[in-house]
Formats: sequence, C-alpha cells, structure tokens
Amino acid sequence: MKPAVRDRLDRTIEDIGPLPVLSGTVARVRALSADPDATTPQLVATIDDDEAFSANLLRYANSAAYARPLRARTIHQAVTMVGRDALARIAMESATYSLLEQLPGTGGRSRGAMHLHAVSVASCAVEIAQRTGASAEVVHLAGLLHDIGKLVMPLAFGADAVDAIAREQASGSARVMRERERLGVDHAFAGALLADQEGIRGELFETISFHHGGLPGPESPTREIACVQLGNVVVGMLAGDEADQELVHVALQQLGAAPALLDEVAEAALPKQTPASAANDGLAARIASLERLASTDELTGLANRREWLARTRTRLVGSENGAVLVCDVDRFKQINDKVGHLTADLVLTEIARVLGRHGDAGRLGGDEFAVWLSCDAAAAQDAATAIVEEVCARLPGDGELPAVSVSIGVALSGEHGRELTNLLEVADTALYAAKEAGRARAALAGA
Repeated sequence: MKPAVRDRLDRTIEDIGPLPVLSGTVARVRALSADPDATTPQLVATIDDDEAFSANLLRYANSAAYARPLRARTIHQAVTMVGRDALARIAMESATYSLLEQLPGTGGRSRGAMHLHAVSVASCAVEIAQRTGASAEVVHLAGLLHDIGKLVMPLAFGADAVDAIAREQASGSARVMRERERLGVDHAFAGALLADQEGIRGELFETISFHHGGLPGPESPTREIACVQLGNVVVGMLAGDEADQELVHVALQQLGAAPALLDEVAEAALPKQTPASAANDGLAARIASLERLASTDELTGLANRREWLARTRTRLVGSENGAVLVCDVDRFKQINDKVGHLTADLVLTEIARVLGRHGDAGRLGGDEFAVWLSCDAAAAQDAATAIVEEVCARLPGDGELPAVSVSIGVALSGEHGRELTNLLEVADTALYAAKEAGRARAALAGA
C-alpha cells in the first residue's frame, strides 16, 4: 500500500474515533456476560447507566430481528428473556446499528441493508463456528464488522469514487479487486484498520481483512476466517449473488466440511429473514456445483492445478509410491496461431481425454498437464510411451490442423523423493530432455 493511501486511511480512522461496538458500555457488557461470577443485577445496572445505549438495546431486543412473543419493557426483562449468552451479541448488534446511523457514507448501500446483512452474516458465521469448533465470539464480532470498511472508504476517498465502483461491482471479490486497482486498498483492509485502532490486531483484524480472501488469491488461513467467509457466501447466495467458487472451496477445506453444512446453516441462522423454501431451494446443490467448478479445469474437465497438486500431495504423504508425468504439447503456440483458439482448445480437450485414461490427470496451465500413476518405473515408462503414441495416432493432422504430438518427462517418488515440488522439477528437467531429443517422446529422469 502506498504511503499516501495509508495516510488518508489513518486520518479518516482517527476522525471516526473508537467504535462503540468495541468499547464503552458494550465492552463492559461483554465482559460481564462472560464472567460466571457476575450477577444479573450487575448487568442491568451497567446497561441502565448508559441511557442512550439502554434505549437502543431495548428497542433492538423487541425488534423483528428477534420476533419474541413477549415484549420486554425493562432492561431486566430483556436480560431475563434473551439470556446472558445472547445478551453480549445483542448488545454488539444494537451498537452496530447505532454506528451505522451515525457514520456518513454508505458505499452504495443503505444503512438498513448494511445492518441486516451484517447481522445475517454474523448469525451464519456463529452457526458455522459452533458446528466446526471455531471461536463463536470472534466470528460474531468479525461478522458484524466485516463490511465496516465500506463506510471508511467514502470518507477517505470520496463518495463519488466509491459509489462508481459499487455501481460496477456491487459486492464480492470483484469489488475488492476494483477497489485495489483504483484506490490502492480495499474495504476489507480498511475495516480491519478501523477495528485495529483499539489495539486488538490479531484474530479479529485478520478475520475482517480476509473476509473476501487474501491479496494473492482466495485464502482461508484460520477456522474463524473460514466461518465469516462462508457466512458471507450463504447470505449473498440467498440474496441471489454469485459466490466466489474458489473461496468457497478453500474455506470448506479449512473447516474440513462438506457443502451440506451451508444448507444447515442457512436454515438454522436465518429462519426469519429467509423463507424455508429459499433455504431448501438447492443451496447445497449450488455449493456442491461450485465445489466441482473450483476443483475442475473448465475447458478439459480434468482436475485443475490446485486440485491435482492437493490430491497428489495426499498420495505422497500417505506413502503411496508412483510416478509423476509432466506432459507438454509440442509447438502448441504454432498450432494455436495457425488454427485459432477454438480448434486449439479442442486439441487440448482431446489430449486431456487420452491422459485421463492412463492415470489421475490434471491441467497445470496452458498446454501443460500432469499425471499421477501408482506404479513402478517400467510401468510408468510404458504408460508415458503409450500416451505419446496415442496422441500422435488420434491427432495426425489434416489440411488445416498440423500433426499434434506431446513430450513427457517422468519422475519417480521411489528414486526422487516424496516432495511434490521436487518431483515436478525433476519431471520438468526430463521433459526438457525429451524435447531436446526431438519431441514426440517420453524421457525418464536419470535414465
């Protein structure tokens, strides 16, 4: 981040001041709620001491968000009705609503919509945390504050600039990328900085800043981050938004969870905001479809690079012996230039079919593929040679398409180690030797 951008953010955050969600009466209520020795009268007295907070909390406890059959007329009744465990969360949600009322700037979204979204994401994140062993307290607070940066950005960079981005990309990782390109920072990091002014950098800071994934790409470093990411996905999908396929994949991986978890969470956390039919209308199927897309190369149908690497590492860690084949299409650029992208894509698809019949194949990128074979050196060499011959036989060329061939490099886990990165480097070296020897052939490393 450029110093000038960071300076604008720092000055804006200083002007906003401490967040009521993290300080003052809310902080005291949270502390007392978590203290097993604290009494209900102590809680009531703490809340009653803050007249404005008391009025907001009572109003929120009686709101449609909680839809209780009886209305609380006093703070004591509210504490008794909702219970100590829920009180701290209600206090934070109430304070969040007050914060949204006070701050200027919306980044293209009304405060009411932002508050509903924040509470819904927090509720989903807590449900996920409770089912997966993450910290419910961290994810609830991070869920409430995950989009608070959308109020910081207009104050720091001007409402017109932020609203223009919001009109082009209303939400999700696409909006984050556009913010980084044009403003030098995204709302996730800006919101994390606003929360960090209380000196709490750590879990909360990271969870807010990562709610759309990391800078280099989709990442989900902790269980708490994964909970908020998936909570945000569920709420967005039920509102009709497109989910970030790769982010869903890495978040579910972090939690060791299946897509069905999202259906359970949608029904449990959002019974009032979401009709049961909407929650049951194929959310798990949509998530499962996203999972498949996230792990599959769209063109060839093979495993994509990340999925193939993950599967192969699992095999190597499990002490499975075998071979890694790295396959490259010979002179593919010349083929592409002569016949065009559409025909060249068909070439890659046909090669993928051949590779998939011989082992666990994946597309590493462009015209480079990899195959894992659970076999010894002789069988690996035979398979590589068979692939070369089969590709030549299936794509011999015609008046328009030149003859297509592949070169293959082979590395063996028994001889070259069980570290996948090293195996790929060894196989790449063997592949280069095959090309130097005339292409359309396979080379076994060390042979």
